Amino acid sequence: MDYFEPKTITEALSVLAKYGEHANVIAGGTDVMVDMKYKEEPGCLVNIKKIPGLDTIQENGASLQMGPLVTIRDIETSRLVRERLPLLWESCHQFASLQIRNTATIGGNICRASPSGETLAPLLALEAKAKLAFRDGEKTEAFISFFQGPGKTSLGSKGLLTEIEIPYPPKGSHGVYLKHAVRGAMDIAMVGVAVLITADAGNSSLQDVRIALGAVAPTPIRATKTEALLRGRSLTAALVKEAATLAASESSPITDQRSSAEYRGWIVEALTRRGLEQSWKAASGKEVV
Repeated sequence: MDYFEPKTITEALSVLAKYGEHANVIAGGTDVMVDMKYKEEPGCLVNIKKIPGLDTIQENGASLQMGPLVTIRDIETSRLVRERLPLLWESCHQFASLQIRNTATIGGNICRASPSGETLAPLLALEAKAKLAFRDGEKTEAFISFFQGPGKTSLGSKGLLTEIEIPYPPKGSHGVYLKHAVRGAMDIAMVGVAVLITADAGNSSLQDVRIALGAVAPTPIRATKTEALLRGRSLTAALVKEAATLAASESSPITDQRSSAEYRGWIVEALTRRGLEQSWKAASGKEVV
């Protein structure tokens, strides 16, 4: 196995262009090292940790920008993230163990493209974008189209994630990330649900609503039909129940060693209902009745 420590993005892209699908990019290494132990070794390992400027969190107008080498613990301990993007903060707070959070990076979690990745549903709900570098140029892409299947992204084998841009939610927005796992925060999500709502000026109806689901489809998804059902309406117990049922129907979970597809569908329904109720109470100060 060949090993490289590029000092620039250009250098890293040159290595990826040469080795293609036989190369693995390593940031924190919490997934790659496990794969190397229990699966086939890659032909080439590209460690990007020495490329400067990829480990920062900074504001840019009405959005927050962070590099792919920012660790999950960096996000969890960032006052800026906790105050401005509590939905993302909550997912990182529930991310594995403290030891893993100290090592794992947001870029690695994103590019792993596991449907159960903790940060992915919140990034979809926040309508975040990825800045991608290729040898023939750069492009910016919304995460809703970035994920293309389990372990597959629009980076292919020759691109590099260089930045994550997360717009601040509109004023009056409140959200929650809810996760169900066998061992709580120590385990990957059996189901993850991110809910973000924006109440109208009088706190009487939903001006906007975003619901993202993780671990219940080949990629993290937005429950767009459920969002359309809720948008512009007053939130009642009956509407919440209808929305939760619809969200479950928009998912396509599988049966594996951690859960049956049927059980995952029930959990989507329960977490969507809870997420809407909690977010509405935070936004309006009122219970759903």
